[in-house]
Parts: sequence; C-alpha cells; structure tokens
Amino acid sequence: MTRVILSFILGFTVSATFAQTLTLEQAVQKGLENRIELKSQNLNLQIASAENEKVKAKWLPQVSGNADIRWNTQLQTTVLPFALPGSGESQTEVKLGRPFNNSFMLQAEQKVYDANRKVDRAVNDTQVEAQKNTLEQIRINVRQAITEAYYNSVFAKEKLSLSALALQRANSYFEVGKARFDQGAILKNDLDKLELDVSNAKLAQTKNQQDYDLSLIAFQYQLNTTDTVEPAEDLQAIFNYSQITDNQSNIERRTELKAEELNLRLNQLNMQKQLARNKPMVSAYGNYSYFQLAETLNPFEKGTWFPANYIGIRANVPIFDGRQARLAANDFKVRQQINTLNAERLRNDFGYESKSTWNTLQQSKLNLEEAKKNIALAQRILETDKFRFEKGVILLSDLKNTEYSLQSAENQYLSSIYNFLIASVRYKKASGNL
Repeated sequence: MTRVILSFILGFTVSATFAQTLTLEQAVQKGLENRIELKSQNLNLQIASAENEKVKAKWLPQVSGNADIRWNTQLQTTVLPFALPGSGESQTEVKLGRPFNNSFMLQAEQKVYDANRKVDRAVNDTQVEAQKNTLEQIRINVRQAITEAYYNSVFAKEKLSLSALALQRANSYFEVGKARFDQGAILKNDLDKLELDVSNAKLAQTKNQQDYDLSLIAFQYQLNTTDTVEPAEDLQAIFNYSQITDNQSNIERRTELKAEELNLRLNQLNMQKQLARNKPMVSAYGNYSYFQLAETLNPFEKGTWFPANYIGIRANVPIFDGRQARLAANDFKVRQQINTLNAERLRNDFGYESKSTWNTLQQSKLNLEEAKKNIALAQRILETDKFRFEKGVILLSDLKNTEYSLQSAENQYLSSIYNFLIASVRYKKASGNL
C-alpha cells in the first residue's frame, strides 16, 4: 500500500517545483534557527551572563578626579573675639584667604569586606542558570510544535494521495458502468449512483487538497520562514525510526520542575542577602590634592600651590534598622516553602502526565496493529471479489463496496500511524525525553 501511496504523492503538492523538501530533523533544526522567541531568549541569557562582570567591577578601585577653579570676588570676614595690640576695639575683623582659590584632587576607594559579595555572585550564577533553563524550555516547546506540524503535513499529504486513488477508482467504475448501461446490463439509476460516487470523490479530493495547503501554511509558520516548504518523508518512514520500546520516564529532567528548583535556590540566596544587610562593610580610601591660593588668576605662579593628602579605612556597621532586614528575610523563607510545595505538585502532575501519555501511546500502538490487520484482510477480500466479478458471480456494486472497504481501511491505517506519532512526541515531552 505504501508504494501505491508514494506513487501519487508527487502529483499533489503545493508549488512542488519550487518547494523545499525537509526531513523532520532538518525542519526542527531550521525552526530552532529561525524562531524569534529563541533569539530573544538568547539575548536575555547574554544580559544575565554580563551581571557577574558588573559584580566584579564593583570590587575594582573606584577612582574619581575633581577640579575646582574659584574666584572669591569678596573674601569672607572673620571676627576675632579680641583686639590686636594697639587697637582700642574689643574685637578684630579680618579677611583670610586669597581671591583665587583653585584645587585639583584625586579620590580613590576600595572595598575591603562586604558580606553580600559572595551572595551576589551566587545569585547571578543562579539567574544565568535560570535563563538557560528557560531557553531549553522554549526549545522543547518549539521542537514539539514543529514536529506535530510536520506530522500533520505528512498526514494531510498522504490523505490527498488516497483521495486521488479513490477518484481514480470511481472514474474507472463509472466508465465500466457506462459501457454496461449502453449494453442494457444496468439501469440508469445504477449509472447515476456511479456518477454520484465520482462527484463525491472529487469533492473529497478538493477538501483534502485544502487541508494539505493549510497544513503547509501551519508548517511554514512554525518554521518562521518565507520559503515554501513541504515534508520529504512519509508516515511509514517516520514510524520506522520513531519506535518507543519501553517506558523511560525521567520527570526530574522536566524544565518546569528545574525552574521551580532554581526559584527555590534564588529565594534561599535572597534571604541570605537580606540578613547580610546587618553585617559591617569595610572600605579603604585615599585622597591626593593640590590647592592654589593666589592674588591673580595664574595657575603657573610659583609658590602658590600647596599639596595635601590623606588615607583611611571606613567601616559601616548597621546597629538597628527597625527589623527591616529580618522581616524581608522571612518573606523569602515563606517563598521557599511555596517553591517546595510547587515542586511537589509538579512532580505529581508530571508523574500522572507521563503515565497517561504512555497508556495513550500503547493504545495507539494496538490500534495501529489492528489497522494493519484490517488492510491485509481488505486486500484479500478485494482480490477474491475481483476474481468473482470477472467470472460474473457478483455485481459491480459488490466489487465497488469491497474497494470502498479497502479505502476505509487505508484511511484508518494512516490515522492510526498519525495518532501513534503524535502520542509518541507527547509522551517524550511528558517523560522528559524530548
């Protein structure tokens, strides 16, 4: 049957001359390269990966320079609470300084100890891992969507081929019927029935052509391409390399479960980060400055520049923050409990999903085996009825009904393979193996 189907496939494709034919593996690879959400998530991963560089940068010396050119248009008056010798006043008014007061300074600060440093690095590493997990989750969903779209296109393509065979048979019976009608062997009503069969076969072929065209549009959409594409394989070929022989469930590999575990780790680290707010932070600093005090605006005047510098260690020790850090840490502690409960629920859900899809897969396999038997039986019956028709034992209508039974068995066989393949890909995802 497969050979017969394949012989008609080439005659019913959309823009077959210009279409790019793809195997399932090629289609998945093309889709993974083209899908916009994967490109966007790669950029998110790039941003997350750069955060550790920012943490490192915070621990490099923070150096700044400052320049100040000042013209004191009126010097400030200072009052001394005593009189200068020879003065009869009870106080003395003096103006200190120079009209031009310029300065250039260099300030440097280096963190020595911060309890958050290690936690910040761990938080960033976990966020990078979370972005990678999200990327893998998108890949799995894209892979499943492309695979199912590919299967649907192949299924629609082979249904179109079967409808072409059905139309060919209907035309053949109609020609035989016309000859017998001309001989007076059948009634006009019998000929009308044969003509109706031809009309119905044409209608079915038109519908199957539309279904195939729509499946190619959906396939093209999943690949995010403007190229005209079509599947290069048939259902039987895909079935041959898609066998699943045993239950290999590994729900711990599910990206949704890993995402919850990463959220748990992030909440643990954020709790540590809040508690670290109550720990001291130590930094070293230094300053080197030059000051000019002059009567005129002349930076090159000799003897007017005076250096000054200092170094020190600064410690910032929180004493009481109104319990803000501890209250915030308690929030993250509660979130950890939520993460643990969510992970338990996901394990239960995925365990059920894995068992359910496995049972569906096994039932699809049994249906496929029955469909194979039905085709073999329908083919044997058809061979017998052809012989009986040639001998004049049965009527044309009986032979026609036998061929329709074979056609129905062929359609059922295609549906069984398609359902089996869909069940396979869904089981792979459910069991963590897609």
